[in-house]
Amino acid sequence: MAVIASTTLSAALLSCGIGRPNAHPAMHGDADLAGRTNGSLRVVSLAPASTSMLLELDAGNLLVATDSWSTRLPGVPAGLPAFDMMKPDIERLAELAPDLLLVSALTEAGTGTNPFSRLEAAGMKVVVLPSSADLIGIAADMTRVANLVGRVEEGKRAVRRMNEEVEKIEAIARRIPQGERRTVVFEIESAPWIYSFGSGVYLDDLLNKAGAKNAFAGERGWIAVSAEAVIAADPDVILTNVQADDPAGEIMRRPGWGAIKAVKNGRVYRIDNTLSSQPAPACVGALEEIAEAVYPEYFK
Repeated sequence: MAVIASTTLSAALLSCGIGRPNAHPAMHGDADLAGRTNGSLRVVSLAPASTSMLLELDAGNLLVATDSWSTRLPGVPAGLPAFDMMKPDIERLAELAPDLLLVSALTEAGTGTNPFSRLEAAGMKVVVLPSSADLIGIAADMTRVANLVGRVEEGKRAVRRMNEEVEKIEAIARRIPQGERRTVVFEIESAPWIYSFGSGVYLDDLLNKAGAKNAFAGERGWIAVSAEAVIAADPDVILTNVQADDPAGEIMRRPGWGAIKAVKNGRVYRIDNTLSSQPAPACVGALEEIAEAVYPEYFK
């Protein structure tokens, strides 16, 4: 296994709205937007996670464009211009003249440059949101976006709702005896290019809060894994959020996987891609699905 940076992984992470963790320090001053949040603020979101946060804040009406991945999120206004977040059309963005441009760290990481430097030099407010490593970071990001668009109270309520739902699940998970804790492999891309994650990733935090054990917790970040590594890990449960017709069935049918406990016992489950792919408060829905899949006797 290895941490990787490839076209295939980039596509997998894009579908997850994921950027490089902690790729940027705290951003250039947010206060300069404080007086421009009276409903006339024009926002472009080039990351599904930030789009999800805006929708959670009931601020979708501020959007004047999104990335193409965000267009599948329920609640995004129809007919908005959509950009390739890995190859954003800078001239077109300049023509839209947004007051605020929210972008993913993955854009810069994937291109090796800052494609928005010209826009920043021209005075556009560009905010890079690194992918949060855990729910604490997601709450901080949510608060930040809420402050930027003048939805401070809505942001507080969203974070409070998220924390309350997480605590309900953690309270149940704490009752699970250590001897009953199950190991999990979570696929974010399927064979032959299997991708998963180790520690330091918000999905790992979701597994931990559900009382599960990440089979690859000894690794760090987003990782490529071989079929042999999964077979050797012999997880109790396999989860997948891959967008395909029957990703769980595909795993069950893989040659040589029949002896894995999860496959042998029929413990392979699909987790909603939209819920699990956003480092945003909506991922609590994925946490609920994970908990129910791994420990149905406790959560159903």
